[in-house]
Amino acid sequence: MKATTLLFLLTLFSSVPAWSQDPKFRDAQPQRSGATSAVPQGTDDSNAAASRISSMEALDDSIPLRVGYRVSLRIVEDKEKTLSLLVQDSGDIVAPHLGLVRAAGQTCKKVAYYMKRELEKQYFQQATVIVSIEAIPRSNFTASANGGGGGAEDFFTVFGQVARQGKYEMLPDEELTISHAILRAGGFAPFAQTKDVRIIRKVKTQEKPVEIRINVDEIMTMGRLHKDIAVRPNDVIVVKEKWLNF
Repeated sequence: MKATTLLFLLTLFSSVPAWSQDPKFRDAQPQRSGATSAVPQGTDDSNAAASRISSMEALDDSIPLRVGYRVSLRIVEDKEKTLSLLVQDSGDIVAPHLGLVRAAGQTCKKVAYYMKRELEKQYFQQATVIVSIEAIPRSNFTASANGGGGGAEDFFTVFGQVARQGKYEMLPDEELTISHAILRAGGFAPFAQTKDVRIIRKVKTQEKPVEIRINVDEIMTMGRLHKDIAVRPNDVIVVKEKWLNF
């Protein structure tokens, strides 16, 4: 009888779960196959916007980038970390493999698909480019809060011997000068008349536009910044071709 009772007690205690002996003890939990890491692979920056997007179709195609915006850029096939790039005064970002890429006035989606086409011409059989807005300058938020768009309707135009002729948006409270405007248009073309750049400006008090002639060459090469006049909304900048004597 004693032997039977002892055997019963041993069987009872051997069946008690481990957690009843140690309240802190927990059985090993099986790993869930759907779990993902909080920090995306291939990036050192968990806050980078582009690291959280995997499809080019999901990229924003409604907000035009502006000078001063900061964007996140990731080329998936490059297997490098996500880059944080500034839209420079020229309106460009400095992208891997391609160098200067036009960003100002373009949406993230348009920039990404342009880069995709160019990368697939030379570097990749297939390229997946992710571009996303990372930061917007404080002045843009202030302008929106005050209503009226903060100068979103202000533009200047550049014609002639520059890398990119076109109409360019002026940011709110931006102190834009003639030399900066030329840089935003990609700089002078090889045969530009840099010593006689003209600004055509409308003045309310005058019937005909005013023409201002500026030697931009001495501003850029000699540092005569006092001659670097401000560009105003609706100014038209004309860079003529210089005469060549052979």
